[in-house]
This record gives sequence, C-alpha cells and structure tokens, in this order.
Amino acid sequence: MNKEEKVYQVFQTIYDDYDKMNDVISFKQHRKWKSQMIARAAALNPGQILDVCSGTGDIALQLAQAAPQAEIIGLDFSENMLKTATKRQEEAGVNNIRFVHGSALELPFPDNSFDVVTISFGLRNLPDYGVAMAEMYRVLKPQGQLFCLDSSYPTSPFVKPFFKLYLKFIMPQTGKMVGNYKKEYQWLNESTE
Repeated sequence: MNKEEKVYQVFQTIYDDYDKMNDVISFKQHRKWKSQMIARAAALNPGQILDVCSGTGDIALQLAQAAPQAEIIGLDFSENMLKTATKRQEEAGVNNIRFVHGSALELPFPDNSFDVVTISFGLRNLPDYGVAMAEMYRVLKPQGQLFCLDSSYPTSPFVKPFFKLYLKFIMPQTGKMVGNYKKEYQWLNESTE
C-alpha cells in the first residue's frame, strides 16, 4: 500500500474522533498553535482563502470567524472528513465556506486565485511535499501568503528522546484507549519521522 492510500484509510477511519484525539494527543496545544496561525492570516484582511488538507474544517471554521469578509474554500481528499466539516459548518451557521473534495497535489483552482493558503498538520501526510508546495504557491496571488503548521521533532537534545518515546509508544496507546485507533495513531509517528 502506498503512502497516499494509507493516509486515506487512516482519515476515512478516524474522522469521527479526530478533533477529540487532537486535544488528547497534543494536550490541547494544537488549539493555541492554530489560533496563532489564524490570527496572522486574518490580519492580512484576505478576500479569498484556501485551507488545504482541511479535514474536519477546524481551520476553515475559525478563519470564517476571524476573517468574515473572506470567501473560504476547505479542500480535503477524505470524504468522511469533509462530511464532518460540512456538518460542523451547518451547526455553526457559517455561510462563507465551501468544502471541496480534491487532492493537494493537483489543486482544482486557477493560478493566482487566493490571498492566503493555509495547511495545518497536513503536509507530512502528503506523498510529495515538493509538488504540494508548488501547487499551493501556484494558486497564491503574487503578494499572497502561505501559512504552514505541522509537527516535527524538537531540536533540544534533552526533550527529543522523550518526544520520540511519546510519539512511538504512548500516543498509539492513547489512540487505542480513546477510540480503538492504535494503528492509525502509529501513523503520526511514521509521518513525523
């Protein structure tokens, strides 16, 4: 099974508990990181925003609040994640977001379409980072900005071994306890590697 198929299966499976698991595995820190990214993006007063690897719509929905003047498109390749995003959008009564099924490797938009492109914890899941980055830059307007938030290993020699231990052993066990997703959360360690 190639990387794209594996990632697709993971997200088609975990969609229902994805947001809850993000809270658990990051000790809710992902909320702080996302808020900082969203504030920076909204400060640009963008008219058109693309959220790549939008998943359950977390970033798109927060951008809709922070930048109500913007037209936002959330793109993801997992139909189940997009169903969750659409449901969350309806519950929030937000009407300036459109969710689109598609690939980050072949964005279905013309060149120079967006003032801002965001991707949050999605780049590591893509089979070809270079192609994805080229696509995101292609659809950005000349003065547009790309915001990328993702995980990596800490550089501190004191913290790094504990982080590796957490990703490799503790997080998959947590995934098993919270939603019976041990093998799916082993993927996060592999993708961070």
